[in-house]
Amino acid sequence: MLGFLRPSPTLSERNVRRSQLMMRLDGLTAGALFSLGSGGFMAAYALALGANNLQVGILAALPPVSQVIQLPAILAIEKFRVRKAIAVPAWFLAQLMWLPIGAVPFLLDTPGAAAISAVIALLAVRGLFNPLYVTATVSWTRDLVPRELLGRYYSSRFALITGAMVVVGLGGSFFVRWWQDNAAPGNEIYAYSFLLMGGWALFGIAGPLLVSRAKEPLMPPAAEESRPALSILLEPLRDPNFRRLARFLITWNFALNMAVPFFAVYMLTRLGFSLPIVIGFTVLSQVSNVLFIRVWGAMADRTGSKTVLSLAASLYLLVIVGWVFTTNPDRYFLSMPLLAVLHVFAGVAAAGVQLTVQTLALKTAPSGRATPYLGIAGMATGLGAGTGPVIGGALADFFSVRAFRIDLSWSSPNGVFELPALTLTGHDFLFAIAFILGLLTLNLLAALREEGELSRETALNELMSLAVPVMRPVSSVPGFGTVSAASYGYIKRVPGADVALGVMAYQLASSAQAAVASADRGRGLAQEVQSRVGHVLEETVERMEDVGDHGLELARHATRGAIHAGSDLGEQAERVARAAAVGTLRTLARLPVSLGETLSGTGYGAVQGALETGREPSEVAAAVLEAAREVAPELGLTEDEAASAVAEGAMEAASSAGDDTLAAVRAAFPRRSGPN
Repeated sequence: MLGFLRPSPTLSERNVRRSQLMMRLDGLTAGALFSLGSGGFMAAYALALGANNLQVGILAALPPVSQVIQLPAILAIEKFRVRKAIAVPAWFLAQLMWLPIGAVPFLLDTPGAAAISAVIALLAVRGLFNPLYVTATVSWTRDLVPRELLGRYYSSRFALITGAMVVVGLGGSFFVRWWQDNAAPGNEIYAYSFLLMGGWALFGIAGPLLVSRAKEPLMPPAAEESRPALSILLEPLRDPNFRRLARFLITWNFALNMAVPFFAVYMLTRLGFSLPIVIGFTVLSQVSNVLFIRVWGAMADRTGSKTVLSLAASLYLLVIVGWVFTTNPDRYFLSMPLLAVLHVFAGVAAAGVQLTVQTLALKTAPSGRATPYLGIAGMATGLGAGTGPVIGGALADFFSVRAFRIDLSWSSPNGVFELPALTLTGHDFLFAIAFILGLLTLNLLAALREEGELSRETALNELMSLAVPVMRPVSSVPGFGTVSAASYGYIKRVPGADVALGVMAYQLASSAQAAVASADRGRGLAQEVQSRVGHVLEETVERMEDVGDHGLELARHATRGAIHAGSDLGEQAERVARAAAVGTLRTLARLPVSLGETLSGTGYGAVQGALETGREPSEVAAAVLEAAREVAPELGLTEDEAASAVAEGAMEAASSAGDDTLAAVRAAFPRRSGPN
């Protein structure tokens, strides 16, 4: 009767693919229900039950603290060599607990100490089962998915999870708003009850059923010699490299979770946002997570998980400290746009962190002995993520009646003008402290060693040149190495700023490519490309505080993305290059940027895009030269001056491809237009 729980000695390729699909779909159901029992929903539910900051912190700490249950899970898996028989019952019981959690308002008075205490207790019980499922399925996945495909597998699974969280979370928030607007006084809290209980009926039952239909590969036989349980558990800690990973996981998750669990509380209380707005920002973050997780997955397979984790973690720190400036000292006109930017970058950063932490643990584990390594890694994560919210909650309550303020003032005979420059109170202190601790934690990550890892700078370049068809929009952007240019010399010293600028470059070139790809291919193609590329540049510039030093990068990114998009148009590709260059130059001519750098960047981006797409660089260079001559009068330059600046950038790009390419591109320009 329970034969479906037994592992299979052999699996066909069809069974492997089908099992991977079942595990991905299980992630979808898990993400859907998780969206109703975490983040903004759980924060709003807890506040409605009467929770304070410390209790919110305890709620956030329960899932990671429960990772200690991985200890018996590890021992059971190593002894009995089965994972499915542990995962399926544990997952069913863990999901079942959402039913009584949602029923609390029907059974106890709210708000009240008994109600919030009951929810904390029920979530603690759920924490007894969830780690059993996680430990078993992570080890199971390690044997089901080839090592070289782990990054792509987890990126696709995380994308499904996040997609489900977006749809269910956004729909649930509007249901809460509708219910609270129409419910009788005192019944508003039942909206959360209906969502949790209904979510369990739809998703909580489906998840365990999907896992039960996946096949489990037979684990390799245990070592013949009998080893004590303590020896099995301590084996990973004898590995110096794994100890470095464990130390990083503890400290990073402590710093991160001092701040992140309180983002929703901060928006609901300090900023006074409604739940749909809070969930809307969460959805924005999740959408950027989905859009970028495949980028991180492919990049991790090429450059190493540690390198991607370094990029994502530094970007996350920039996001955390950015929350300090969302009030001044209360909500002000920049709060909404700043929160939007922070949530976009938070989604990008979270995608990289979630993906690579688990993958790193898998890579450090020897084949056939992954379970104790994964278990200890999970416990290290749980220790940091469990203590961080509790300490953070206590500090938030402590700082809620304290403030630190810096004001700027100007005195004159006409009076005194005062401007509040910085105000820290309550959660602001958490964000600042978490940022400082996170900076210290990055030093621990630097000591970790991963086989085949590439440098951070190389990874920034690799992100924009992934050689797979589905990532072509990414490869249409110049390497992130541009953030090392002199114009970024000061900005990049801020932790995470180089990654943030790189993400903006990626978005700019992707948008340029999409704009060109959607342009009409018939009559009027040139005018359409000019208009769309110009529009993309204008939208990008609006999000930048200072464009004066970035003319070269903007022109380079936009032109290069357009060349990629036009590479499939055959004979019209040169027309696209010419039109894109005209649109770029005309748009940037209206901005306070260097005309020389703009022209040079246009030439550089055009030739580099041609090299990457297999087009003839000299033909593309000639097309861009015509564009420069056409626009020269509008720029206040002679045709020769414009052509010379374009030639300089084009030849610089061509020089990286060798002497033959450089000679061909040089021949496309009159001798007076380029350097000798």
